[in-house]
Amino acid sequence: MKVGSFVPEQAGSVLYAMAGDDCSLHHDLSRLTPKQQVDHQENQVLTCALQVALTGLGKPNDYVALSDPFVEPEWNNMLHQYAASFRAMGLATVPGCNWQYHPMNGYYESVAVDMPSVDLLNLYMISGSNVPLHANAEALRISQNVNSKLHFAENAPLAGIPVPRTQIFLKREIANGAADDFYAAHPGGVMVKLLGLAGSRNVFPSTSVADCLEQIAEYGGGIEVLLQEKLDTQSWQEMTVDLTITPDTVEISNVRKILFAGGKWVGNYIAPDLVVSDAHAEVLIAVGNYARAQGHVADEGVNCGVDYFINGDEVIVTEINARWTGGLFPTEFLRRLRVSQPAVAFFDMIPCAHRDAFMAFQAKHLFPSPESSFGYLPMGFTPFAMEIDGVECFIVWQVVTGDFGAFVQSRDVSLPEASFPTATLILKESLS
Repeated sequence: MKVGSFVPEQAGSVLYAMAGDDCSLHHDLSRLTPKQQVDHQENQVLTCALQVALTGLGKPNDYVALSDPFVEPEWNNMLHQYAASFRAMGLATVPGCNWQYHPMNGYYESVAVDMPSVDLLNLYMISGSNVPLHANAEALRISQNVNSKLHFAENAPLAGIPVPRTQIFLKREIANGAADDFYAAHPGGVMVKLLGLAGSRNVFPSTSVADCLEQIAEYGGGIEVLLQEKLDTQSWQEMTVDLTITPDTVEISNVRKILFAGGKWVGNYIAPDLVVSDAHAEVLIAVGNYARAQGHVADEGVNCGVDYFINGDEVIVTEINARWTGGLFPTEFLRRLRVSQPAVAFFDMIPCAHRDAFMAFQAKHLFPSPESSFGYLPMGFTPFAMEIDGVECFIVWQVVTGDFGAFVQSRDVSLPEASFPTATLILKESLS
């Protein structure tokens, strides 16, 4: 059985085992700072939504390893409702008899004990936490290098890949004034990047040395800190693509526009009119060749996400993610359902008290929803009640096809207040 971060299009049988792996790529999980512990736990929670999506993207002869909170009756019932929605939309899906349940802590050790007979074991990424499954020190080293923001910033220019102006310092060097000139040269601000964690938890803007030090206060003086020129979003548009890398080819499998709300990444805009020009493609294929040269490759094809900015024909690459990406899931749903409309994929929140109303709303507008100007395409949810602004909520992950404004209006009519708050921000800030 082969183990890796393969692209979704596999003919053989697959076990999908994906948990919160980002932090353990570069850090010992037993020695995390308090903030890292919180961020890692949040990442584990969000990964549960990915596990639900995999039951929809997988085939009848595939398996999915789910976290054991899904066993609880209210969440298990909801999981089966999602499976029914996937089938109603026309997806093949992984049958319930092929769902496994494993503890969130010790997830991979538990998966290793209960392995079905499959052709491929598909991980989110090769990482330290899933060593019990891949048991491959060289694969871990490759993953650490190719997924490292620091390694890419230092080595990509040697491969002819354009990156923002960048310098790397130890925290103690920043405190001693070594980064003063870099900040002075970039009055528009600087992006600070650290190793580990996901979903922008280790990437944040900084306006001054003092601001930078305040935001990394809990880390020791020996931590490496990447400071990078912050690009002006009035001139530069942030994009992302997924690449499929094999020993002989590098192909662009999809392209998306990154959506922000409240200053944070919340999802992607996906549409037929988003195309990759020849000038952009040349740079992006070079990034794929770079990842392959680092060892990120398999006969079955591996996925590699590329975050980049465009301004006319100019391209600047900010980082690569040699793994599955959050945007790969919605683009794969849309590809399999042959969607040709513009679509918005995003995470949002629903009050637990409104769960039944939410599920009714989902059923009413389920894609392709011929009576509506939009379609609701569910992907996943997290099986946890979390208090947010005094309200117990759970996280949902979805794609809205067609008229996003009509979706927000229908939400206002059909759902109680506090449902889908991020959708409002997306409409105002990203799609206006």
